[in-house]
Amino acid sequence: MIKLSKKNFLKVSQFIKKKARVLDQQLYSFYFEKGLQCDVIEALTKYQNSDGGFGHGIEPDFRSPSSSPIATTMAVEYIEKVDRNSPVLLKAINYLVESFDELLQKWRAVPKDVNSFPHAPWWHINDKTGFCVIDKGWKNPTVEILGYLYQYPNNFLFIKLEELTQKAINLLLNQKDKMESEHNLYCYLIFYDHIPKKYKTQIKSKLCELIKGTVNINVDDWSSKYVPTPLQFIDDPKSLFCSLLADAVDKNLDFLIKAIDASEAWYPTWKWG
Repeated sequence: MIKLSKKNFLKVSQFIKKKARVLDQQLYSFYFEKGLQCDVIEALTKYQNSDGGFGHGIEPDFRSPSSSPIATTMAVEYIEKVDRNSPVLLKAINYLVESFDELLQKWRAVPKDVNSFPHAPWWHINDKTGFCVIDKGWKNPTVEILGYLYQYPNNFLFIKLEELTQKAINLLLNQKDKMESEHNLYCYLIFYDHIPKKYKTQIKSKLCELIKGTVNINVDDWSSKYVPTPLQFIDDPKSLFCSLLADAVDKNLDFLIKAIDASEAWYPTWKWG
């Protein structure tokens, strides 16, 4: 496996310090420069609304200032990296509880005003149906949110949580050898990390099967196509699923290290706007 050179590390570091959002600058500082937890949390609060939810472009693919479950789950992912006891996190969880759609029995993805602000086409709400493409399904972001409700104090009805959890598990177990969207599978991985052990034992082997069936291990696709790469499933060497894709993870790391030789940063493979 190739190692990232100090020269390239510093190059990327300078890019982050000059061009990244303050939030991502603070997260970089926390990981690599002994930065403070409170600085990351303070940067996050700039995206939080009075209802506890998050918006304001924390998910860069839609810029509505309004709170939404998708934007809030992204914020929770940030907060969990630095301070799981933060009041900011508890406010976010309370927002998620309150934003549950009783009629649909799930969480809708984006706010109703998403079309009024710059946004990627997959977040656009259809005027006739009232849904964006992601909202046509049930799993994203609902499955991820269910996991959080097991982990943090909240007043979501426990019987309802158990019912929805069983639905999430049944949908997973009945899935064929490949998930219809990698984003749904990402939600299940977060779900797995937060749920009680009795549920983990039910779904672990199926998750392994779906990870192997969904991941794209074709190196030629990684630089030009929007595909689920190994590191999007395995972001920690301590991951329970790391052994599934050990060789592919090494190749993915090598790919990223080689790519930075000719660039100042890693850029998305998709565009909109």
